[in-house]
Amino acid sequence: MVTRFFRKKRNLRIIMWITAILIIPGFLIWGVGIGGGSRTKYLAAIVNGQPISLREYYMALDRVEERYREIFGDKFDQIIKKENLQRSVLEELIREKILTQQARKRRIKVFDSEIVEAVKSMDIFKDKNGKFDEEKFRRIIRNMPVEEVRKLEEDARKAILFQKLKERVISEGKVDVSDKEVNDYMEKNKIPEKEKERVRMMLLWMKRENFFNNWYNDLRRKSKIQIFINFEEK
Repeated sequence: MVTRFFRKKRNLRIIMWITAILIIPGFLIWGVGIGGGSRTKYLAAIVNGQPISLREYYMALDRVEERYREIFGDKFDQIIKKENLQRSVLEELIREKILTQQARKRRIKVFDSEIVEAVKSMDIFKDKNGKFDEEKFRRIIRNMPVEEVRKLEEDARKAILFQKLKERVISEGKVDVSDKEVNDYMEKNKIPEKEKERVRMMLLWMKRENFFNNWYNDLRRKSKIQIFINFEEK
């Protein structure tokens, strides 16, 4: 049922794509946001030649602000000034664009079956015993706007794609932890011998995260990025 559901959504995207083809020539005629110097008026950034639209940026910003309001309530205005959400949201979109480009370069793909399994693992669709509840899934999906359902699928797809890319990059770096590193850490922090494997796993996780973050930061510096939002005016 889940597969059939997402297949219907894919058909809907095809219809929207065909509609876009019919509409785009009108934009070309009127010169609205496509081609020429006016193009950047409708963009938040360009990352290695690929655009991030203002619509995409403001939708992402709205989602983040909504989550912050839910968490911080009346303190939202104070928190948002300190966190500088506008910059953070755009930077996350830039990160997603770069990672997606790298995944495409490595020909990493996400299959529908993987999305289905990811959806099944979401807590919102589980019963009290922690198992996927198809009836609960149907009920929730039935009451969700189409845009939210599409976002759910897209978020699952991106999460899987980026995790696959991360594993690929880390495997290329051959990240490992030596016995000496484990023993030195245990000695320095006075950790008992019985915790050796736990320490090894923790150090390995830290090294993997550090390797991937360094890889991304280096890639970010080398990327050609144009930003069209003036945050000082916010």
